[in-house]
Amino acid sequence: MATARKEGERQHSSDPGVVAVTVTLFADLRRYLPPGVDGPHLRTVPAGSTVADLLDAIGIPTDAEVTVGLNGELADRDDALPDGADVMLLSPMEGG
Repeated sequence: MATARKEGERQHSSDPGVVAVTVTLFADLRRYLPPGVDGPHLRTVPAGSTVADLLDAIGIPTDAEVTVGLNGELADRDDALPDGADVMLLSPMEGG
């Protein structure tokens, strides 16, 4: 489930079987935003979910190169999602 969130608002789930995270998608990953959402939004996933589970719920392919920030730190796909986490998803940048 995805819903827009207010600026600066950190939300937690009241359901112990669910984790609520705030997701921000950058650059070309914004194409995975839910309809009607334009910015950070709240997603809920089952408790015990990992970054990979969240990416799957969003619809990002498993082979996509994505840089993940979890509460301000770089994260791997197998990292667990704590309730109330801030997740930032970015595409790797290329340049020369």
